[in-house]
Amino acid sequence: MSIMIINNGKLQNITNHKQLTGDKIPGDLDTWNYFGTDPNEILKLNYDILCQRATTLYHTHPPVTAAINKQTAYAIGNGLVFRSQPDWQTLGITKEAAKDWGMRFQKLIHYAFLMLNYYEKQATLFGTGLIMGDSVLLFDRESPDDNMPFDLIEIGGDQINFQATPKNTEQITLGIIHDKFLRRKGFVLNDSAQTRIMFKDSIGDQNAIQFYDKKMARQLRGMPLSYRIIAAAKNNDRWWDAMLARAVMESTMLGFSKSDQTDTREQALRIAQEARGIDGISANPSSGLSTLTNTANMPTGSIMQLDSKGDFQFVDFKTPSNNFDKLQTAYIECVGMAMDTPPEVLMSKYSTSFTAHKGALNDFVKFYTQKRYNFIRNVNKPVIREIAKWLFMENLIEMPNKEFFSNPIIQEATLAGIWLGPVPGHINPLQEVNALVSAKDNAFITPADAAAQYGNREWDDQIREWQEQMEESQKMSPEKQAQALQQDMEKKTTDEIDIDYEQEIGK
Repeated sequence: MSIMIINNGKLQNITNHKQLTGDKIPGDLDTWNYFGTDPNEILKLNYDILCQRATTLYHTHPPVTAAINKQTAYAIGNGLVFRSQPDWQTLGITKEAAKDWGMRFQKLIHYAFLMLNYYEKQATLFGTGLIMGDSVLLFDRESPDDNMPFDLIEIGGDQINFQATPKNTEQITLGIIHDKFLRRKGFVLNDSAQTRIMFKDSIGDQNAIQFYDKKMARQLRGMPLSYRIIAAAKNNDRWWDAMLARAVMESTMLGFSKSDQTDTREQALRIAQEARGIDGISANPSSGLSTLTNTANMPTGSIMQLDSKGDFQFVDFKTPSNNFDKLQTAYIECVGMAMDTPPEVLMSKYSTSFTAHKGALNDFVKFYTQKRYNFIRNVNKPVIREIAKWLFMENLIEMPNKEFFSNPIIQEATLAGIWLGPVPGHINPLQEVNALVSAKDNAFITPADAAAQYGNREWDDQIREWQEQMEESQKMSPEKQAQALQQDMEKKTTDEIDIDYEQEIGK
């Protein structure tokens, strides 16, 4: 910050300035100069630091926090719900039997999720994977709770020893045990014993699941989503410092000091007095030339110099630069692009235009649904497979096909289904519902597809519930009761006429 004093047309200042380098610590970005194609190479020497910095950025930087939380809330929400739709043709059973079995199976999966607290753990795993790069779900089979065959423990990727060294013929990269084709087999735990945990044991039971967002071939660990904008965040912090310094300077009471202390005649008389040493004034002539020699920083709003024999004239007060809002807007847009989150969604600040609002939301839906299905395939599917094994072995539900344990195709057909998660909702419900009705009437979508837009993908259950409600409504309606009574009377009258006619014919 600079403090300037203009004294009778002469300017004197004290300057303290900083460079906008983008580095919190000078030179801490100088080593990021790798331009190779191996996604693991850039991470080999500093993966732990990268995760720590990304985690710190998540906790301290609002745009990053908003982006991670928005993606987690839209992709996972309160936890994805499984709806069983077994492939009855592959399983060799009837469609009705598959439907009945699926309804019972999905209820048991739901109760197992509640006992394992897995609905909440889904969001924890997903968010941790985005923040730190990857996350791990452990199957604790030694000390499970609530009479379950295992407990599910979520941990962060920082508990993988990324510097682990191979033993014997092992192949390890960034703590991940793999084969020569970089197919993942397990990982090394970050403890004193460097414990090896294989993803599956010798009989095929799941021991652990690693979740990360894979972007490139041969990628074994995830890149923290928030680290994409760490350099921009540093630069933004420097801009904050510069703008605050300017705001303080512009709010300081800057003015012109008018005094006779610099008058030539007065200066000559003062020098003469000092030379004679009269009135107890020091004989040092330099002290009387100017009172600005020892000017120092003063608090904001202080008057910097005012002599007893002079006056002080303030300059026009200023306001902070209006360029700051433009800078922040551009920065938020940069963060949105880097974090797979449109700026409108990042700030929850949408345009009043329906088209612009819908376009931003559609872009975001594509981003988070991609990550959602990645999570379903790599995490949720193995979890329900282990729960299904336990359900079958405990005879809590029968196997639809006896080859479940020996045939992987039968496993997939048995565990087929959909996962229901949060839906983005509707911006203009009336306009969008009319569009759905028009699409349905013209056979572009089915009624079930239209219902799915509101988060209800169980069309059969919805129709059944709607029919029950209509029946109850008809029973409670006086008009419907009167109409039914009238129809009954007309039917009775007709029957009586038919009986009379038959009797007459008989005679």
